[in-house]
Amino acid sequence: MRCSTLTGRALDLTGAVPRSLSGFEPGGAGGVDRLGGLGRLGSRTIGLDIDRGALKAVQVSRSAGEFTLRHVGYHRLPPGAVVDGEVADADVLGAEIREFWSSHSFKGKSVILGVANGRVVVRLLDFPRMDEEDLRSAITFEAQDHIPMSLDEAVLDYVVLGPQAEGSDLDRILVVAAHKDMIGAYTAALRAGGLKPAGIDVKALALTRSALPDTFFDEGATLLLDVGTELTNLAITQGSNPTLTRFIPSGLDRFVEAVSEAADLPEEQAEKEALNPRVRLGSDSEVGDPPSQAEEEFDPALVYDVRRGLEEAVQALAEDVHRSIEYHHSQPGTREVSQAFVSGEGTLIPGLDAYLRELLGVSTHRANPVEKLGANKSNISDEQLAAMEPVLTVALGLAMEDE
Repeated sequence: MRCSTLTGRALDLTGAVPRSLSGFEPGGAGGVDRLGGLGRLGSRTIGLDIDRGALKAVQVSRSAGEFTLRHVGYHRLPPGAVVDGEVADADVLGAEIREFWSSHSFKGKSVILGVANGRVVVRLLDFPRMDEEDLRSAITFEAQDHIPMSLDEAVLDYVVLGPQAEGSDLDRILVVAAHKDMIGAYTAALRAGGLKPAGIDVKALALTRSALPDTFFDEGATLLLDVGTELTNLAITQGSNPTLTRFIPSGLDRFVEAVSEAADLPEEQAEKEALNPRVRLGSDSEVGDPPSQAEEEFDPALVYDVRRGLEEAVQALAEDVHRSIEYHHSQPGTREVSQAFVSGEGTLIPGLDAYLRELLGVSTHRANPVEKLGANKSNISDEQLAAMEPVLTVALGLAMEDE
């Protein structure tokens, strides 16, 4: 059973608390809103993951501790609607959301949205144990020293994770800050699309609900990595609590760009070749059967160039990930990272998990968020769900609220 943390709820957008994210006044007074969570949004929750490539939404219900998948939607976005994890064209995004929703049968219009960009900050801070009101005042006082943005321009939330160490008088507090105008652009686009922004969560934290196995008894820390279209979300956890979260500005788009440059291919063909199962990464590159008659156009030189581009891009990503692991290890009381679980559009590249295992020196597996579901009663078959599982990991985590 996972502990209750911010990973089990989202920031309140209901407007029930003054200056909640749905009703903030730009330029208003800074400070910390202790929002107390959403509670339940009725019997079915919708998680919405928006990135440069697509809208991804899932609806789940929960009964007797089990999740049931109720509906799944996927909609490609045109270029320019979302860039670097932020809304670039609110009118286009709003119109795409409206078209997407009208083509599906989700029950309700309230959604939990995931965010990940340079204007979202997650910090782990230690405070002496105190009551709620005093803690809120202490975080308000201390936040400016740890959050690289003016509190006048930010909305904050926090949650108590528990003792900093066994027997400690200090509590570890997870603090999340987000720029008001960035959040405002997303909520405006959602409303323009006919949706109600009921809550916001950090994508990396959502991974702790969907990608972290339930039955996990490893004594070490766990790396969760969602290699998305444009950005990679990273979380390191000990038990069920996050010790580090960040995003890396690299993903499938960067892999395709590297293939395009290395093999001198147009982008559309480069994407097709990057997903070619004959392109094996790392030590697997020497293994493989000769091409069959159905592969008469097999070009070893092309495969070599595609592989070279992919490996260079994945190596660059792995270097960033390795720096995060080293930072985690440098913090007091942290355990060695012993397992990694990867998801996202990047894992559609054959052998990515195995190659990351080679590069990171950590046992690495594809995340299996579908195992968290008790049943699939949605609009897609089990076979379709298995194929879509990697790209739905964040959306599933957003929808999987704790009771």
